Parts: sequence; structure tokens; C-alpha cells
Amino acid sequence: PRDGAEIGIEFDLDGDQLGGVLELDTVLTLRRATDGASPAAARRPGSVLWNDRFSVLLQGDAVLFPLAIADFQDLPYPTGAGWFLEIGHDLEAAALGSILLLANERRKVVVDALAASGSPSEADERVLSALRTDVQRALIEHALAHEDFSDDVEYPGGSLGALLAAVLRTTFPAFGVEGLRRERNADPILFTARIHDATDLLASS
Repeated sequence: PRDGAEIGIEFDLDGDQLGGVLELDTVLTLRRATDGASPAAARRPGSVLWNDRFSVLLQGDAVLFPLAIADFQDLPYPTGAGWFLEIGHDLEAAALGSILLLANERRKVVVDALAASGSPSEADERVLSALRTDVQRALIEHALAHEDFSDDVEYPGGSLGALLAAVLRTTFPAFGVEGLRRERNADPILFTARIHDATDLLASS
């Protein structure tokens, strides 16, 4: 219809047939040509009018939340960056709806490593190690920079706040939020090095 429409689609996937990266392709095709269409409009039935790909990493040595492969030329991020982690600010919102890892399709080494995360080569493992550490660093920095985030609050299960709290506890089990904030503010470069150490960045397996 001319005014547009919102269509919900539900389906079940057999878990024992899934692994690695699940890619969902949405494709809008032309069913039939209509009279009076623009000369520049598609006319052949089956012509692709629009398509989109959404990926979720199901297993492997990387991340376990939504992942999208995108051309950073079309996004407000540096075109040469390998990835960017989008994080929401509502600490009580669902974590899976608040975080999206964007991998730059222009960085083939990153895209290939993510695709091979179920059985990575040694080179892939180095890329995934750097990615995992940087994602963890971004989550920690986001938590410490969020003025409302506190370890005195019990965040709902599955929420962004609960995820950030879990990441901080796992990475720095001996420190509270305020102590970490003080250390980060006092020496940000040293704090980043501590994250590298805690996450075993590029450590041999």
C-alpha cells in the first residue's frame, strides 16, 4: 500500500542445525509490474527492490549479542574502523535490544574472522581476541562513564545494567564501581592496559 505497512514474521529454527553465525536475509522483490509505473521502475517479476542482512553470532570465541555487517561508508563512523559497538543508555532496558556490534564489511579480515569463529585459524583467533577485548573495554568504559550506573543497584535480569555489572565483576572482581572510576580517571592509559591484562589480549592458547 502507498501509505506503507508493518508486517510481523515469526518462525522457528531447529537449534541442532544451527551454529557459527546465523544470517537472516530479508529481500523485497517485485511480484508483478503495474501499469503507469515510472519508466525507471523495475518491471521484471522477481526483481530485487530492497534487501537487508542481519547476523547473530551463535557460538565461537567472540561476542554473544546481535552482530551486523555494514559498510561504514554509509554510517556515521570512521570508514576505516574494523568495528563499532553501539550501546544504549537505558540501564533497565533489555541488553540484547541495547547493544549492537557493527563490523565493517570493508575490513575483510574482521568479517572473515567472525564468519570462522566456530573454527578459527590462528590469524582469526588474533582478530577475535582484539575484538573481544575491545568490546569488553567499550562496555566497561560505558558503565563507568554512565553517571547513573552503580553497583548498589539491583538491575533487572537480562537488562543492560545487569550485563554491565556482570562484565565489571568478571573483569575486575576485586574492585567496586567507584574504585574503578577513580583509577580510570587518574590514569586512563594504565587502566586500558589493565583491561588488556584481564582479558588476556592476544595471549597464546
